Amino acid sequence: MASDVLDRLRSHAPQSVPHASGRPWLFGRWPKEQWAFASAGTSLLAVAGRCSLTAQDLTVRLNGVRDLPDVETAVRGAAGSFHVLASVDGHSYLRGSAFGTRRLYWTTVDGVTVCADRARTLAWLTRAAVDTGQLAARLSTVDPLPHPLAGSAMWRQVHAVAPGRAVIVEPDGSHRTKEWWQPSAPHLPLAEGAVALRDVLREAVSLRARPGQILGADLSGGMDSTSLCFLAAEAGARLVTASLHSATPGNEDRYYAPYAAERLPGSESLVFPFAELPGYFAGLGVRHDPADEPTAVTRGRAVQKHLAQALRHRGARLRLNGYGGDDVLLPPRSYLHTLVRRHPSLALRHAAGWRARSRWPLPATARMLFDGRSYHRWLTAAGGRLREPAAGRPGPDSWGMGRAFPCGPPTVPCTSWPASWTLPRRRKHDRWLPDAACTGGSTRRGKRAGSPPSSRTTRRWTPCPPKVRSATTR
Repeated sequence: MASDVLDRLRSHAPQSVPHASGRPWLFGRWPKEQWAFASAGTSLLAVAGRCSLTAQDLTVRLNGVRDLPDVETAVRGAAGSFHVLASVDGHSYLRGSAFGTRRLYWTTVDGVTVCADRARTLAWLTRAAVDTGQLAARLSTVDPLPHPLAGSAMWRQVHAVAPGRAVIVEPDGSHRTKEWWQPSAPHLPLAEGAVALRDVLREAVSLRARPGQILGADLSGGMDSTSLCFLAAEAGARLVTASLHSATPGNEDRYYAPYAAERLPGSESLVFPFAELPGYFAGLGVRHDPADEPTAVTRGRAVQKHLAQALRHRGARLRLNGYGGDDVLLPPRSYLHTLVRRHPSLALRHAAGWRARSRWPLPATARMLFDGRSYHRWLTAAGGRLREPAAGRPGPDSWGMGRAFPCGPPTVPCTSWPASWTLPRRRKHDRWLPDAACTGGSTRRGKRAGSPPSSRTTRRWTPCPPKVRSATTR
């Protein structure tokens, strides 16, 4: 790699770790408490993020690493959210988390594969141009993009590594990807699965909530944030909870939040009426650290900052929230398509409930239940509809929710971007991907997983120079 590129990395990345040979390996900026590293001979192993493994644990486990396949064995059973970084005899192994909360991206610089946990870092390093097709796709819906469009990088020549896959970088700078995780078969009964979920949540919360620690936490009154608060209290943390008070009729959370707060031992409850909070979209003119893609979260940034400052004033340095709970526990609405073929009467009752809750039009509901198109055909049709003006309340779609942003009034056709940009293409041959590549691993709609929570709840977009987080070279 050219020396000027390395110099640019070093100027923004105060921390670095070389290969055992002395060649550059890792550059970055990581907090001490979210970094553990071990080395033995020509082998290096690190975890970046919140992880239950300490440097001493890694040192012991590294003794069993003889080749790259041993890396996953070395970190097996670790709790937390982290990247795994390893080098064995000059061969690098890099991966994020299984569900995309810790992402990984790669590009090529002077024939050498360079990886980073932020796409914008690689875009800055290579001076890559924004991929206007990806940008248009993100702006076409408020829902997560369908597979395989979700999670792609927003810059040309910057590529996303799919969650559940690792990157292996060879000593000559070439790379390949390898699957390291896949979902287990849905064999557990609901009662047993609930116990297993509680156990992993307890372990994850206890990793962040220490006895006597002042810990901030959202307490909406919903099941996700409320459950985390009680697990944090069980771990011995001193909770300062933040609840938003809405006087909207039918909002039951305003009753459940104080009910739960009264039963949290030693907690302090902060209640914020909506009228006293900053308005949505406040502060949009203020520049912030950029993220990897546009997100609707930007509209409430001022509100979240207000809550964070109040929690920090009470001594909290960490904040728990329930973002992602719905994504994990609520089934995709397309499950109705599968259910109606197995248990018609039950499916119709469920569909009636969804119609009442979401005000689905009856014709759109019927089309969703009985549409027999494959995923590839549905995705192709969804791309074609981007040129159509939005009309009326959007209803359910066959494999997912359709475009939700209107392109303009009916007399103004939408010609802002080609519909073909919403469809997967092979980069070299400009052909449509085969149907099997667009099924998301299953032809049954009720089993298809949605986008990871981070894709719509935690990413921000501000066009300003990036801060280098971490990057690795061969």
